[in-house]
Amino acid sequence: MKHSKAFLSWGLILVVLALLINNRHHKSGTFNWMTPLWADQAGYYVYLPGLFVYDFDAKKFPEKIEEKTGFGFSLDLEKNKVVTRYTSGIAILQAPFFLLIHGVAGFLDQPRDGFSGIYHKVPDLAALFYCILGLFFLRKFLLFYYRRRTAWITVLTLFLGTNLYYYAVDSTGMSHIYSFALFALIAWITKLILSGDVKRPGIYFMGWSFLFALIVLVRPTNILLFPFLFCLDCNSLEEFWLRVKRFLNFRVLAILSGAFFVVFLPQFLYWKYASGNYITDSYEGFGFSNWKSPKILELWFSPNNGLFLYSPLYLAAIAGLLLMIRQKLMNGWVVLITFLVATYIYASWFIFSFGCSFGSRNFVEYTVLFSLPLGYLYSKIPEFGIVKRYLIIALLLVFTLFNLKLVYAYPRCFEGGDWDFQLYRSFIMRIEKYHRSVDLKGYEKMLPENEYSKTIYLPVRDIPQLEFKKAVVTAKIKLEDLHSEASLVVSVDSPDSTIYWNAFKLKEQVPDHRLHKNQTVVGEFVLPVPLPANSTIATYIWNKNKETLTLSKLELSLE
Repeated sequence: MKHSKAFLSWGLILVVLALLINNRHHKSGTFNWMTPLWADQAGYYVYLPGLFVYDFDAKKFPEKIEEKTGFGFSLDLEKNKVVTRYTSGIAILQAPFFLLIHGVAGFLDQPRDGFSGIYHKVPDLAALFYCILGLFFLRKFLLFYYRRRTAWITVLTLFLGTNLYYYAVDSTGMSHIYSFALFALIAWITKLILSGDVKRPGIYFMGWSFLFALIVLVRPTNILLFPFLFCLDCNSLEEFWLRVKRFLNFRVLAILSGAFFVVFLPQFLYWKYASGNYITDSYEGFGFSNWKSPKILELWFSPNNGLFLYSPLYLAAIAGLLLMIRQKLMNGWVVLITFLVATYIYASWFIFSFGCSFGSRNFVEYTVLFSLPLGYLYSKIPEFGIVKRYLIIALLLVFTLFNLKLVYAYPRCFEGGDWDFQLYRSFIMRIEKYHRSVDLKGYEKMLPENEYSKTIYLPVRDIPQLEFKKAVVTAKIKLEDLHSEASLVVSVDSPDSTIYWNAFKLKEQVPDHRLHKNQTVVGEFVLPVPLPANSTIATYIWNKNKETLTLSKLELSLE
């Protein structure tokens, strides 16, 4: 009975998660910044078409494919090399789903080029699988410490109330949901080994070693997980030194080293192909340049992706940490020290916000660590007085809903300054309209030599949110020509191309008998959404025939 209920529960979670991912991406199209094969995500993915479709022959790749996928990788046509700075761990994890989609593309008679059409579903399918895998093993890990109800609540609130949700549903091609799954799995295996309930601990340690090597390959900074795993449930200094002694054993180190060599071998071969060396620094030019002055406050509290401002549920986990430490539970110290070390490392990166992201994305995988103190807080809630208990529950609910609200309001990139709270506030408090006008004083009369009126330019990065779907332009005009060709125009332009252009003749809204009087003309234009962050909306009067007309008002509103 228990197994059937668990099966139904996980089946329901699978269906809901699949619907959420599909809802977020089914209108994203292809080859644009909203797809899961864009920028960094394409850099992780390119190993797959490179290996299975093009034999790493850069000249065989589709023309300008690196540009169409946001320059997540590059093609050195002179040396005929496919170059990506990212390691191959994500590609290894996505490989089964790529091969599945590759087969389906052939069955449906679609291009089998590795990039177009349904290939954009590869990261979505992979993220769906690894998210469920991570949540499943996170719950199993928590069951070593807490009751079933507490474990379920902890897992569900961590998913809904932190940036784990964003990287499971929105940015499915980024590394974090994959690291989360591996973190949860290795935490469970570590607990199994420590519990002594396994019959062949050597076999389990071998699996643990390969898994840990893969974790580091996926994201090299994931090596910070090791101290947590090593010190988990270590309740005395004597036990700690006993673990050190057992670990510094030739057989243990040989297994671990062998696992790392096998797992990293494909990467070594790729680096040899791309650079001529088996080991190379693919992140040359980037690095932890702020190590002398780490941006810790910004990492935690900046409106530009600050951890606690985007997912305040992490504050509840910190409260649980303090409760654990107060109760002299060593796991509390282990999690706290790991968190502080990770904070210092990530705050030392040359850009603390890590570019386009939601919150401090580096901590997504660390939700596995935070699950312990958060679960501890939940387990203690029944011990509080009734008023305090319900206040805490209400606050936790607000934290969770706040995260979800921000996920669906956030435009993927923070375009303001590091402490731009005005822009951050606009994500929280939805703006139904956004208004921009131009001062036409002294420019009422358009002379025959003027083909264009003054223009309202609205950079998309200045818009408080990117969910506006319609541009409404209001112009106050007086026409002189019965057959006027003057038009009201709205365009959306990127630095190198026009994304959208539409116009209608002003005469269409001006009756003949009102021709020589001021008239208010209103034009509604359906915008192509989502708008690229580097684009600009423009509106103006196009005086095609250079006739004489009067323009005394021009306003742009977004709805």
